[in-house]
Amino acid sequence: MNMLRRMSLVGLVLAFGLVAAACGGSESTDTTEGTVPPLETTAAPAATEAPAETTAAPAETTTTTTAAPVFDLVAAVYEYESTIPEGWMNVGDVVAFKDAVEASGALVIDVRQPSEYEEGHIPGAVNIPLRELAANVDKIPTDTQVFVYCKSGYRAGVAISSLRMMGYDNALSFSGSWNAWTDAGEEVSVEAVEAAVVGDPGFAPELVAAVDGYLSTIPDGWLTAGDVEAAKAAIEAGAFVLDVRTEDEYAEGHIEGAVNIPLRTVTENMDQIPTDVQVIVHCKSGFRAALTMPVLGVPGFDNVKAFTGSYLAWVEAGEPVVTG
Repeated sequence: MNMLRRMSLVGLVLAFGLVAAACGGSESTDTTEGTVPPLETTAAPAATEAPAETTAAPAETTTTTTAAPVFDLVAAVYEYESTIPEGWMNVGDVVAFKDAVEASGALVIDVRQPSEYEEGHIPGAVNIPLRELAANVDKIPTDTQVFVYCKSGYRAGVAISSLRMMGYDNALSFSGSWNAWTDAGEEVSVEAVEAAVVGDPGFAPELVAAVDGYLSTIPDGWLTAGDVEAAKAAIEAGAFVLDVRTEDEYAEGHIEGAVNIPLRTVTENMDQIPTDVQVIVHCKSGFRAALTMPVLGVPGFDNVKAFTGSYLAWVEAGEPVVTG
């Protein structure tokens, strides 16, 4: 209330006091306004008078805010990679794969390109291309067995590593894939199967976004290093060779100059992997190399390629190896 309004109210109260004294009214004990208490009268109170202003300051309130925890992407990748089970989340044999699908009623996902799928696929399989896998988690169940396959097994390895990383512990790879299926003379279908929407799996959105950021930007060639001659050329040009086999396998024989970091320990040894030169990752047959690609790619290594032929192709080509 400003000074002019305060003076007006004082004058009004004094006026009421004179009228009340003439009428014989009594004094009120109300002291809300301070030094000039209002007087009770038998007349109705003025309707326009504002409530008295007090000098007490409103109580201050303290607001406590808690910062949202920062998502640790590397820790999430480590949680997956360090606990990869025996068998590498894979069924390679055609008969074993067929039996598993029939026994479990599994959802089979073909991660090849739509044009490849249209030319022929495993009967009942749905098509979710590798680059679109993380963008379609609402079509991949968490409570039913899931199998993924591609043409030769490499993309299936990248796919299963990505799915498991996000949280699909119900997913396995059929690494024999389309080539093994057709070589065995198994039935082929050209009838497209639509993937049903099953809902949000509830995974960490930051992790799903990071996996999608990696998969959706894989270039033509699928980040492979090519055949033995191409791998040799890269190595001679200064590429860092990463062998993700076990220590025992490495000791039995490896490509000269290769650094051994077993797959389950890659994340905790990232400081040993350069970011400023080409990195060529390999294993025994190529499948573990495929599994390694998202382990390095999702956290941000954009200089890594997989030598899909890996150690077996190197040896078969008669290239030199060292032991110890």
